[in-house]
Amino acid sequence: MSLSIDEIITNVRDRLSEATIVRKLGKYFFHSKSEKLYVIAPYWQATISQFPMRILKKRILQAGYSCLIYQFPIKILSENVNLTEEYFKEIEKEIKKDIFEIKEKHKFKEIIMLGMSLGCVNALMVSNQNQDVNRVILVVPGDSLSDSLWRGVGTRKLRNQIAKHHINLKELEKDWQDLDPKNNINGLAGKEIEVYLSKADKIIPYKNGSYLVKDIKNIGISPVVIKNKSLGHYFTLLKFVMFKKF
Repeated sequence: MSLSIDEIITNVRDRLSEATIVRKLGKYFFHSKSEKLYVIAPYWQATISQFPMRILKKRILQAGYSCLIYQFPIKILSENVNLTEEYFKEIEKEIKKDIFEIKEKHKFKEIIMLGMSLGCVNALMVSNQNQDVNRVILVVPGDSLSDSLWRGVGTRKLRNQIAKHHINLKELEKDWQDLDPKNNINGLAGKEIEVYLSKADKIIPYKNGSYLVKDIKNIGISPVVIKNKSLGHYFTLLKFVMFKKF
């Protein structure tokens, strides 16, 4: 049986050396004279010093804008369901605090929250009901963290580990309901929303992203939605990093 490109890249990712794993929350602020700030919540296991995150940082700075980039600890998503919830909520508080303080200090007039893959969960938790955020960009998001994890090919190992604790999808959905993107959109009124999806996505299934777009529209917001048919999860992220006009 042939593998999809998302499955092939996941297999490569899972063979990365232990040295690439991020153990604790990291944040890096790069300041320009612009009044616009990009706040970046990255994909799972992203490191700012490696491709493609360093390219994303470089392109934003070359466009003349400031950026605040986070690195999330590997355990932000783990078989410890309660710890995962705690991580997300603590990181939400931290990012909100950072945005408020940096905005006050540097007088930014526009703040764009950029979520990538798993980082879309963080992006919506931070942006919902937050007047400091003007615009939200979501690259390959899902509507439910639990459902995306359960059905995605990139998290099969983690799903099996969670199942060994006798936790099923229904229970996981209940435990993580506060984290779910679909439950963190009711306070986005007045913000510009941009969503990137791939119909070939096997990591966060395309239908999950489509459900999120539908949910956003159902509350009266008209997001800009950019879709592709065949790039899959990782190459949609890569295309955004390499070709997005900032």
